[in-house]
Parts: sequence; C-alpha cells; structure tokens
Amino acid sequence: MRTPADSRAAAQRLIAALPRPLPHDEARRADAVQAALLASGLLDSSDLGNAPAVQAAARDGLTSLTHLLDKDAPGHGAGQLLLLLLAEQVAFTPHPTPDEDQLRARDAANALLHLALWHTDDPMHLLGSALQVHAKEAHHHRTKTE
Repeated sequence: MRTPADSRAAAQRLIAALPRPLPHDEARRADAVQAALLASGLLDSSDLGNAPAVQAAARDGLTSLTHLLDKDAPGHGAGQLLLLLLAEQVAFTPHPTPDEDQLRARDAANALLHLALWHTDDPMHLLGSALQVHAKEAHHHRTKTE
C-alpha cells in the first residue's frame, strides 16, 4: 500500500508533466495525459492502450491528487477536490479562493477524468473509487503511525 507521501510525490510529478495548456485536439490531449501518467510513474509503458490499466492509473492519479490536497488540509482533500471540480463545472469560485497549486491539482483531475472517458463509460465511478482508495490509504497510514 502506498503512503500518502508517495502519492503526493506522484501527484506532483503528474502535475509537472502535464503540458499547460493541454492540447485542444482530443487525441493529442489523451496522449499528453497518458504521457504525464507515464512520467509520474502511475502508468507503465507496457500498459499503454490497455483500458483497465489506464483506468487504474487514472484512479491512482486522482487518489494521489487527493492526498496532495490533504497535505495542507488533513482529512479534507477529497472534499476539496470535489469542490474544485464542481466549482469549475458550474462556474463559481469557492471561498477561500483556491491557490495556484489547488488549481493545478483541479486541472490535473479534470485531465484524468477526460482521459477516463476514452476508457470507461462511467468516469464518476472512477472518481468515487479514487476517493475510496484515498480514504483507505489515509486511514491505514494514520493507524500505522499512531
């Protein structure tokens, strides 16, 4: 089981590897997100084109982003990620205003969800799975360190 620190490092590598801005062309955008997953270590090069493996990598990326958001607000990363995604979807600004790192995490989450559309019919299920994995990993880490 990964530690939250391992996940945060993977999330930072993922964010750093994503081009800004992402390509508008659907295929080029998917390729860029998969390349970022490869660079982050969340996807293995032998798994390119393997839908279950890409789904798992996207889920792990979302989990990692949640751990990253947990760093500054322990126990609130999942809610913060959902709020950031919802705020962008319905065009409102949460209070307090998200900082640049939070916006980058949101953009990476959106990119992963967009990639998931190529590999699953239900990206929201993928997001829910990522939040469940986050909760298990965070709980495991807390009980292990206490």
